[in-house]
Amino acid sequence: MKQLLPVALAAIALGHSTSAPAQDLVPGQAAGFVDRFCETLVPAVAVYDPNASGAWPPDDPAVFGPLVAADLAAMIENALAHNAAFENETGGKGLLGDGVPWTSVQDAASDCTAGAIVETSASAEVAVRYSYADAPGEGWSDKLILTQDGEKWHLEDIRYGEDGRTSLRAVLAQALEQ
Repeated sequence: MKQLLPVALAAIALGHSTSAPAQDLVPGQAAGFVDRFCETLVPAVAVYDPNASGAWPPDDPAVFGPLVAADLAAMIENALAHNAAFENETGGKGLLGDGVPWTSVQDAASDCTAGAIVETSASAEVAVRYSYADAPGEGWSDKLILTQDGEKWHLEDIRYGEDGRTSLRAVLAQALEQ
């Protein structure tokens, strides 16, 4: 124990963690995360009806919370509350009037699958391909940005479209400013 104490203190002093390094996101984990994301948050895949009365389940923190990073969950909740206040005040539809934009296109894709994985030291980017049952060659792609918390991967952001020029966080920030 006495021999380990100087090593542990040196690691802390250098800003290094003594915990195990983050594990790479393997294709099976990525596919599993994308499956959970799609089955929970993508309307046609999850068989949710956004036009039904009451709150649309993907906008419920109890539903999306386990999949997203804590700070993203807080941002979503704040943006939804701000959007509701905006709509009450103006009588108009806010940026989140159709719910949280979990995909870049609000069309009802019937299928979504994991694609390529690109990892950095801090995150993993997983391409998600959305397609239609009646036109499987048609569709679009977004990128899920995942971060690891312990052994679990969480959604940190969504980069919309092939170019990724806009993102879920950017839309939420706009909703907070409306």
